[in-house]
Amino acid sequence: MENIGMEHGFIILFGLTMLYLASTSRIISHIRVLTVQGILLFLICFLGHNDAPLLDLTFLTVETLAVKAIVIPWFLYRILKKTHENRDDEANIPHFYCLVVSSVILLGCFLASNYYISSMKNISHIYFGIAAATVIISLWLITIKHKIVSNVIEFITMENGIFLMSLSVAKEMPILVNLGVLLDVFIAVYILGLFVKEIKKEFKDLEVSNLSGLKDYSE
Repeated sequence: MENIGMEHGFIILFGLTMLYLASTSRIISHIRVLTVQGILLFLICFLGHNDAPLLDLTFLTVETLAVKAIVIPWFLYRILKKTHENRDDEANIPHFYCLVVSSVILLGCFLASNYYISSMKNISHIYFGIAAATVIISLWLITIKHKIVSNVIEFITMENGIFLMSLSVAKEMPILVNLGVLLDVFIAVYILGLFVKEIKKEFKDLEVSNLSGLKDYSE
C-alpha cells in the first residue's frame, strides 16, 4: 500500500513538471525537466513493476534512467552550448497564461479520467489522466513555441506522456511499442544535432518560422 502511495505521488510530480515547463522560458530548464521526468518515470515503473521479468526491468532501466534522464538531455545540452540559444521568449502568449492554460488542461484531464476511467478495472485513472494531460500540453506548447530546440523538447515530453499512458492499461509494458516510439525520439534528436549547426549558419537564430525560408538550391 505504501508503494502505491509513493507511486501516485511520483505520477503527480510528473504532471507538475509540465506546469514548470510551461511557465519558464529558459531552455536549459526545459532540458533539466527532461532529466527529472526520466528519473520519475524510472521510479514510477520500478515501484509499479518490481515483480516484472528481468528483461522488462532491464529495458525499463535503460530506457528511462539511461536514455531519457541522461543521454538525451546531455545531447540537447551540447546543442544548446553550440547554438547559444538560452531562452524562448517569443511564445505566442505570455508564459503566465501558458501556466494557467496548462493547469486547466492538467486539472481537466485528471477530473475527466477520474470520472470516466475509474469505472474501468484494467485502466489506472491517475496514470491515464496525467499521461493524457502531458500529451495535450506538449502538443499545445509545440504550437506556441518558436525555437526549434524547444519544439524538440516538447516532442520528447509528449513521448514521455505516451510511455506513461502505455502503463495505464493494466500496467503492462508493451516493449515493441516503446521501442518504436523511442526510436522516433532518437531520430528527432539526431536530425536536430545534424542540421542545427547548418541552420545556425544561415539564420541568426533558431526560430521555427525561419524553416519556411529553406529551399533546395541544388536544382
